[in-house]
Amino acid sequence: MKKIQILSVMLSLAIITCAQTVTIKSNELLSNIRGFYPLLNQKGDKMLLSTESYVGLSLYDFTNKSLQHITDETGAGFQPTFSNDGQKVFYKSSTLEARLKRDGINGFDLKTNTMTKMVTPQREVKHPQAYGNGFLVLANQKLLKSTFGKTTLPIPNYVWSDGSNLFVFKNNKTHKLIPFSDANGYIWSSLSPDGKMILFTAIAKGTYVCDLNGKIIANLGYLNAPVWYDNQFVVGMKDKDDGHIVTESNIILKSLDGKIEKVLNKSGEICRYPSASATAGKVA
Repeated sequence: MKKIQILSVMLSLAIITCAQTVTIKSNELLSNIRGFYPLLNQKGDKMLLSTESYVGLSLYDFTNKSLQHITDETGAGFQPTFSNDGQKVFYKSSTLEARLKRDGINGFDLKTNTMTKMVTPQREVKHPQAYGNGFLVLANQKLLKSTFGKTTLPIPNYVWSDGSNLFVFKNNKTHKLIPFSDANGYIWSSLSPDGKMILFTAIAKGTYVCDLNGKIIANLGYLNAPVWYDNQFVVGMKDKDDGHIVTESNIILKSLDGKIEKVLNKSGEICRYPSASATAGKVA
């Protein structure tokens, strides 16, 4: 039996998946915090939060129910990440130079409450990915590694999209993938926890999973802002709008084989942008 707990900034659910059924076990309201774009660490005991415009970053600790301020920097809430041990946070710091946006990446040590500038501001900086006690990041079409001290760890797979195309760095080479010949572009790409599959949304087509060669493994249909729960489950949102505002949005747990699809939030709630911690069995 696999236990899964679903969390969000304002809502906490627990569910159990067994065979082809999903049962919601609990519902906890986190009424003492407010924020956007929650991101759980691997252990599931901490959660990053930002503002609606990605300005600033805070950390909520589920253990002592405390909220820690990290930074007020612009862009910090867009695709931050935890280190593998959960003791550091890496986030973007965005600036305008000659009317062009440039992103640097800073590291924040949660034990010492100190900030370290890791990558200087530059163009076309993608999402940082945890690597050893630091991270990998694609910047100006080059994959950079930034760590505290030297490391001999092999470079893991890294996936990204430039909007129009989907790419994966594997075996020390960059490969352009073409899951669809007629796609209008790719967004929300991410590697599975085992590093062997890629989750992505093809614009105007839907959300899919492919292997590292671009071969489609699963069609998840309409599912925005998808994230991996584990290697068998994905969580995303099914949202609707009237052309101006979001009128409906449900968080969906879906299995790759298509046999399980479960709405995780209560009826009438508008819930968006999930995050997951399979180790703790949680989704935010």
